[in-house]
Amino acid sequence: MSGEPTSIKDLLSGMLPGQVAARLPPPELLAAWREAAGQAITRRALPVCLERDGSLVVAVSGAAWNQELSLIGPELCAKLKQAGFQVERLKLVSASTPAPQPKPEAPLPELSPSEEKEVAASLQRVTDPQLRRALAGALSALLRARKAPGR
Repeated sequence: MSGEPTSIKDLLSGMLPGQVAARLPPPELLAAWREAAGQAITRRALPVCLERDGSLVVAVSGAAWNQELSLIGPELCAKLKQAGFQVERLKLVSASTPAPQPKPEAPLPELSPSEEKEVAASLQRVTDPQLRRALAGALSALLRARKAPGR
C-alpha cells in the first residue's frame, strides 16, 4: 500500500457503473468547495455530483439553506472556477446532511495558587481523603466556572 488515503471516487468506481463513478466530484473539488463555501455552509450542503454541463449537484438540508445557496450560488461558482473547476451553476437537491456539531466550549480558567490554597484550607477539617479530593474537585470546578467570562 502507498499510505495515501483512498478517495471515495476510487473506492466506489469498482462498484458503480462507469458513467456514475465518473460524475463523482474529485477530492480536490470537495476541498475547493469547503474553502469557497465556508464552514457553516459545508455542514449543511454537500456536493454529490459534477455533471457534464458544469452543474454541480449539491445536497442541501432545509429550505433556509437552499435559499441561502440559491442567493450565493453565482459567487460560489466563480470561486470554484478560480480554483480551476468548470462549475457553471449549482443544482440544489433536498437531502439530509449531518447535523452541525456544537462548538466546543472554551476551557475554564485555572485557579491561582492563592485560590488553590483557599480550597485546601476550607477542606482541612474533612478527614476522609477520598471525600476531601472529591470536595476539592467540586469546589475548584465551581470557582473556575465563576471566573469564566460570560458565565
